Amino acid sequence: MKHISTDRERERRTYLVGLRLAAIFGCTVALSAAAPAFADDLTGDWLFETSNFADDDCQISGRITFTETPLKNTYSCKFESEQICGKLNDNLYIRVQQSCTAQRTGKQIAIKTVVDKVLERRTNIDPHLPLQNYLADNFILQMQKNLQEMVGSHNDAQRQLNARFWREKR
Repeated sequence: MKHISTDRERERRTYLVGLRLAAIFGCTVALSAAAPAFADDLTGDWLFETSNFADDDCQISGRITFTETPLKNTYSCKFESEQICGKLNDNLYIRVQQSCTAQRTGKQIAIKTVVDKVLERRTNIDPHLPLQNYLADNFILQMQKNLQEMVGSHNDAQRQLNARFWREKR
């Protein structure tokens, strides 16, 4: 003969299952409320800057936007960067529009960039000389524990610099 549960035992089991579900749901809500708005993904806007270069007279900075793609851990991105130099480098100013692809592996993010267009350039430099054209800003970064900052390196054909990305506080 099969064992038949009493009504009281069924009610007790139903109550315990309900308590477990409530506890799981409560933990999920608490954890999602504690997580930052962007969780740990890249999607959205970031600011960035490099370390100084060219006799400590120039720096590159900008704003980049990452958009998720259908490919897991792959993002498309667009940004404008500015290279600003002081008197040692003839007050050179270059503003550039760039597009990129970002690939994430764990906490590491690799950004490969293409220069779309030089939007503005100040000082009289011959734009036909190859070394004086703007070189794409590529990055290898590490997501930090706070998920609001990435640090790593900027690389182009001429130099390697330190780089820092951060979310703008609202």
